[in-house]
Amino acid sequence: MHIYKWQDKFDVGIYAIDVEHRNLLACINKLIASQSLDRPIILKLADEVSLYAEFHFLSEENLMYLTHYPEITKHSEYHRILLKQLSVKKRHLRESTNGLQEYVDFLVKWFIEHIQSTDKELAEYLKSYEPTPDSPEYIIQQLSMGNK
Repeated sequence: MHIYKWQDKFDVGIYAIDVEHRNLLACINKLIASQSLDRPIILKLADEVSLYAEFHFLSEENLMYLTHYPEITKHSEYHRILLKQLSVKKRHLRESTNGLQEYVDFLVKWFIEHIQSTDKELAEYLKSYEPTPDSPEYIIQQLSMGNK
């Protein structure tokens, strides 16, 4: 397995989302780098990936709620499905001595597909969303864009 470098195509143009995506990829890379370490360490790093993904999804969903994103139900359901799949893959990793490759392959495929599709759509919506100046939505939008 090899470490995955951040690529410009992963940027969606929303500062808060891009930072979280970079952190998620860093968690995945730590897991990849751990392959020769003791099993308990590998499992802890797998937990870190799962928990960070859950945090990231919550963060995205908060942005969707605050900006009245019309596809929130679909996008959030996609998050739920991915977390369930990740849970199944993590269980297999815990039970199998050779499940790390399968787990990482799933993570990387999921990471790239999620960014390239649903997150790019969300980002386009967020870029066009125009809340009332100085409203809580406006302030949060500016923070998410990296403007304040």
